[in-house]
Amino acid sequence: MSEVNVTSTSTDKNYISKIKSGKHEFTVDEPIDKGGLDTAAKPSELLGAALASCTSITLQMYMNHKEFPYKKVEVDVNYDLITIEPITFHRHVIIEGDFDEKQQSRLLKVANSCPIHKILDKGHEIETTIEFI
Repeated sequence: MSEVNVTSTSTDKNYISKIKSGKHEFTVDEPIDKGGLDTAAKPSELLGAALASCTSITLQMYMNHKEFPYKKVEVDVNYDLITIEPITFHRHVIIEGDFDEKQQSRLLKVANSCPIHKILDKGHEIETTIEFI
């Protein structure tokens, strides 16, 4: 996986941020009870979306490569945001298709090999610099 560069820029509306990642742009907001306008997903939801979508895409890529017939992949991710303890991500994967035991076992390993799973499964460090202009 190559370097990722994502930029968040505040707007004139409380807590709404415009996110730019490569040629893609989207919005992030906070719920009304936190002072936002609830116009978009909140940042903590994007963390779960990254894991869910990466898992789904990784499984689809593998099944397409192996020519496994499937109808749909659905991934549901739940987690509690407890900042003083490590977070446990509960990921439920539903694959609609007919698979034998060996294929099912392999697909579980494939789900656990998605890049976001690998990132979240490691310890992390955040280095911060701040500039005032």
